[in-house]
Amino acid sequence: MTRSQPDPRIFLAFRFHVNFYHSYRGDTPDELGFGKDMRVIRKIIQVLDEFNADGVPVRGAWDIENYFSLEKIMPQHCPDIIASLKRRVASERDEAQVMSYNNGLISAHTAAEFDAAIGRAITNDAGSGLRDIFGAFAPMVRPQEMMYTPLHLKLYRRRGIEHISLFYSAIPFNGFSNFVAPLPVEQRYNPLTLMYPGIEETLTLLPAYNHGDIADNVSLRWWLKRLRREQLSLAEPQDLLLLIDADADDEYWYGYDWPVVSNLLAAARGLRGLVESARDLNYVAFTTPGEYVETHPPVGAITIGQDTADGSFDGLASWAEKWSNHQLWTGVERSRILELQARRLMNSLGENERREMEELLEESGEARLRALSTTHFGLSSPVMNRTRLQTAANLLYVSVKKASRALDLAAESAFDEPGDEVAFSLLDYVRGVSTEAVKYETRPSRALVRLPISVSEMVMVRLFDADRQARPAAVCRGDGEGGALDAELLFVESMDGGERKDFYIDFSSRPGAAVPVQKPVSVEKGLLENEFITLRFDEAMRTVGFACAGVEMADGSFIRSAVNYAGRIAEASRWKTVQAQVLGNGLVGVVRVRGAIPCEGQWVEIEHTFTLAAGLPYLYVDTRVTYPQTHSNNYDKERARRLGQEYDGNWREVMPCELRPALFGRRGKPLRVWKHNYLGHVSHYDLDYGEFSKNKELDSFNNHVTHGWVAVTDGDNGLLVAQTADVNASLAFCPMRTRVTERGVRIFLNPFGSYYGKQLSYVTAFSGLGKFLAVKMADSLDPLAPSYNGRSESFSQLLAPYAGDAPPEGIRFDAEAFAYPYAIVPHSKMIRHPKHRRWSYPAA
Repeated sequence: MTRSQPDPRIFLAFRFHVNFYHSYRGDTPDELGFGKDMRVIRKIIQVLDEFNADGVPVRGAWDIENYFSLEKIMPQHCPDIIASLKRRVASERDEAQVMSYNNGLISAHTAAEFDAAIGRAITNDAGSGLRDIFGAFAPMVRPQEMMYTPLHLKLYRRRGIEHISLFYSAIPFNGFSNFVAPLPVEQRYNPLTLMYPGIEETLTLLPAYNHGDIADNVSLRWWLKRLRREQLSLAEPQDLLLLIDADADDEYWYGYDWPVVSNLLAAARGLRGLVESARDLNYVAFTTPGEYVETHPPVGAITIGQDTADGSFDGLASWAEKWSNHQLWTGVERSRILELQARRLMNSLGENERREMEELLEESGEARLRALSTTHFGLSSPVMNRTRLQTAANLLYVSVKKASRALDLAAESAFDEPGDEVAFSLLDYVRGVSTEAVKYETRPSRALVRLPISVSEMVMVRLFDADRQARPAAVCRGDGEGGALDAELLFVESMDGGERKDFYIDFSSRPGAAVPVQKPVSVEKGLLENEFITLRFDEAMRTVGFACAGVEMADGSFIRSAVNYAGRIAEASRWKTVQAQVLGNGLVGVVRVRGAIPCEGQWVEIEHTFTLAAGLPYLYVDTRVTYPQTHSNNYDKERARRLGQEYDGNWREVMPCELRPALFGRRGKPLRVWKHNYLGHVSHYDLDYGEFSKNKELDSFNNHVTHGWVAVTDGDNGLLVAQTADVNASLAFCPMRTRVTERGVRIFLNPFGSYYGKQLSYVTAFSGLGKFLAVKMADSLDPLAPSYNGRSESFSQLLAPYAGDAPPEGIRFDAEAFAYPYAIVPHSKMIRHPKHRRWSYPAA
């Protein structure tokens, strides 16, 4: 029990995180692959068995990924390890815990993907579930890379999982310790009730620690002794649990062959040394996390609004901010969009007609589920292992191709043969596949539709709706191939939710009557403006003003493009105007500028296109950036060998389109981040860290999974920023930074870029040694900017200023329609498919 008792104990538990599929290593049974896993895990089991045979009741908890490890690699290469784990679990010495079937980016899964990843982790047709292999498991999840988002409280409960364990660490491999005020000792080492406003369900949260925390506390024995003193000094002494968690392939468990040091430092002798250092303390008892929570109820309650991950800067940077992350995630998103659009059309078809389409979507979903492995995105830095990238790219190519084929078949079945007219259908759809726990619904929305068409330069284009009424439209032309011109037909459309609208296009060499626009967009020197938004430029065509409804959102330059190479920050200071015009009789206004940033005798080339549409309170910003190829000797040769590619470590930061809104937080009224995830759930967290820690300003943070959009507010005004998978996407596309100014704490947003700087400060640290060693030694904390070296990237954003705290529903729904565009079904070859109909990984 945890309440006051005459002889409270400190319980000690060890948990081993098993995953044979790595981002730094390959797929061979040697030290360059998963041979290290086999060696270390066999040693762990040997040590546990020997201590048990000697009467020391030390135990182990094993959270194990299923598909790659339990299903594929281990049965072929180390069935003895599975047999040993089964033996120890059957004897109730050890316990198995849930991770996820695909060791996936679980906080960025959709509801259906979550059900597959967690449901199959428990039981599956291949027999690799925990229940299939071990017969029983503790109802506790130790998420892969500590990834958690608030709605998981509801989803895990539906799968019979009652407990979750996250790092409460003092090193930059952490879960949540930096996001809440410091917990008292009895809560740091005991179960807590995890909750979130508006969600009825709760989970029991068990704080965990890693070997970096042992270093921070000098040694495990010193830590236990200090805990004992703190325990006995409590007004009502109670039991405490110290849960040590680390990857099962970590050399730390095996021990180091350091003859002198190993004799002096117990931790250098691996798991054996840790157990030896604690076995004679009469107040220490060995246990497992699952057993402890069953006998020790929560001693407090806690709310975590952040989307957690144990990557660099205590967040999602490691998996979201590399150039390759963007490319792969765009494939994930396009696969999802095509499935949703296909299902929209399949609703009207019979069961027999749908059979082939369902099979294709199932195959697409299976490939996507495997591609969602965290190993395909991180923890590797500053670039990914080349083999891993190829595997992920192959899976996503299959997933997108299968889903696209299903959509083709659905369209062929749902629509009549095309006639002589140039026509197309526009369809809204539910942006998610519903489950018992999550119901996705259609939403009313508005959008600036961009329809790809192929027309010759001299042809006039007019748009008509199903009633043959002319609609305002504009043509934005671009250079095409074969003497033709590729273009986009732009028009504004609204949907009540889930509906279909049909349109016709007239191509004529004779100009027709222009369709009037009630409140046209204007473009003047230094000004782009519609009835809601005003964007101002200075003489160098820098954006110096961004106002909505008279509220100025800029304080100085609003958008900055810059890079940090070798510690030197350079930015584009002058921009050349290459387009500034009103199209479609005032329907849209476009300003396109080009700039360049000096970098090692070369140039980072950037183009921004700013677009306003009549009737929409949004600024659309399209960016294309090309980073030059640079070379230096600033890279780790051994790491490059393991990754299969070299890199230039002088790249520190990339900021292709940094947003600098005039939003300031202050004590008692901090800045707030709102976010929309892939479960359709909107949540928020406050940047109040400086009120209880030294983290008054943050060089980088990214704790917001972003399906569609993320927003920042000071309580009075806010800015929502959305991405679209029609161009480029990331599971957390917008890293942020704060700076302390005279007006308060100011925020900067860096869509499709990457910041770098100091890791967070840890108020929970004892000596600071753990963080010092991690920063000096951990590969995963290096800058991610080298991944952009020699690469090009395009992305598109919707910027929506608003008044108040949370973004209004209308803006949110429009942002979702921007992220997952309306389905376009062409009925003529002159209308091309949108970009999200296809995907491939860009060649080097």
